[in-house]
Amino acid sequence: MVVTFKEENTVAFKHLFLKGYVDGADDSYAVYTQRDLYDHVFYAVEKYLAIPNESIGRYAYARGDPGGNHSALLLCQQYYRKGRIDPANDTFNIDPKVVTGGLWGQRG
Repeated sequence: MVVTFKEENTVAFKHLFLKGYVDGADDSYAVYTQRDLYDHVFYAVEKYLAIPNESIGRYAYARGDPGGNHSALLLCQQYYRKGRIDPANDTFNIDPKVVTGGLWGQRG
């Protein structure tokens, strides 16, 4: 029953948060431009914040402190500190140091 519960919730979350999600199309779900990425991220955030008003399931989130993040939503980014691509010979020179920064919620 636990496996079924997890699978059913995963499908529900995909439909709730992934813009334009279609069952069985996992391999083709992708974004290719910055504009598309932002559009999909903002869609997911808006749907997440609407959970209490739209969801028919028992989904909810813990409220944060009064002066901060009221939805418990946290979005972090990770990237390599520096990198260089040489297009002449298709080589990459990437510093392996990963930088992590919080975008919302200050916990990144």
